Amino acid sequence: MSLPHIQLMTRRECCLCDDAKVVLDAAVAAGLCSWEPVDVDRDKTLLVRFGLDVPVLMLAGKVIFKHRVSEDELKSALAGICEAV
Repeated sequence: MSLPHIQLMTRRECCLCDDAKVVLDAAVAAGLCSWEPVDVDRDKTLLVRFGLDVPVLMLAGKVIFKHRVSEDELKSALAGICEAV
């Protein structure tokens, strides 16, 4: 079974995005998921969709968290996803 892969909708100079990256890095270190950043400023469609409303964590095209996420919240969400599979 492969790990859940999260896309982080982000932009430069976003302190909440920086916080989300720390949480995601911890989840990767724990073997819970993989992740990639997606800079919304580089894609007009994403910029229109998300605007300043970042960070957004997406899994399989669905929003799982917006703005803030803690390590415990992400761990619980990923555990629920793995159980559902």
